[in-house]
Amino acid sequence: MTIKNGEHAYKEFMVELKPGESFTQHHIKVRQEDISRYMFIPGSHLRGRRIAERLENCRLVSATRGYYVYTGEYKGVTMSICSTGMGGPVVAIAMEELGNLGVDTFIRVGSAGAVQDDLGVGDIALATATYREGGTSYNYLPAAFPAVADFYLTHDMADAARDLGIEINLGVCTAGDAFYGPKDAERAALLRKAGVVAMEMESDTEFIVGAYRNFRCAAGFVLDGGNKKKIKQSSAAGMEIANHATNEDFLKGEDDLITVALEGMLRCVRRDAAKGAR
Repeated sequence: MTIKNGEHAYKEFMVELKPGESFTQHHIKVRQEDISRYMFIPGSHLRGRRIAERLENCRLVSATRGYYVYTGEYKGVTMSICSTGMGGPVVAIAMEELGNLGVDTFIRVGSAGAVQDDLGVGDIALATATYREGGTSYNYLPAAFPAVADFYLTHDMADAARDLGIEINLGVCTAGDAFYGPKDAERAALLRKAGVVAMEMESDTEFIVGAYRNFRCAAGFVLDGGNKKKIKQSSAAGMEIANHATNEDFLKGEDDLITVALEGMLRCVRRDAAKGAR
């Protein structure tokens, strides 16, 4: 499937504007009619492209400020993708502006590092909730407020994985801002003891913005590190991280996660259709 760029008024913006028409959102230059209420928000732009390649009649509808937005059809249902880049602030901006345009259902399709010793490269985690270590979410709700995934949307993904025969690991994740920040061995041990499954950078913001704005949110991750299936790759912090472009275990897990996300979203769409407008 080839993703076609639409005609556009400006090279940066992949949207055609009619005379007198203007974009309503400051950062994401997209029109309401060009996107679906059902949105995937991967951090990686390459992963966003890989999801888009699964859709029929897919087109790039916006490319600006590091956001790439695609819309297409999955099994006859219109869905959209907005790849955000890394970190809570960019996710919050995307969700706010997309929400202003009618999006109310978000699935993060991300990567993460394993926390539990029996998890490693290529495994899949679904977050039931997230320990809040990032800063953005505290501008919305206080520390005592939990960052929790939408039960039904997460259930849709878990059911899809079960029916597909794809193994997943459900549990609490942790998300923070400082990828290369100093490591705290005691804190890591505490999170491991508490059963935290994986660590990443965006789901705390996603879930809190979702709670504040009444969006449905879920998050799944393909793991790129961990004690199981250890892999070494040089980095500035000496971390053991699988190469996202070449590691076969990671790429297989990423492909499976995309399938789980698409099928989970499809179940959500069908639930909405069965009960009428939400």
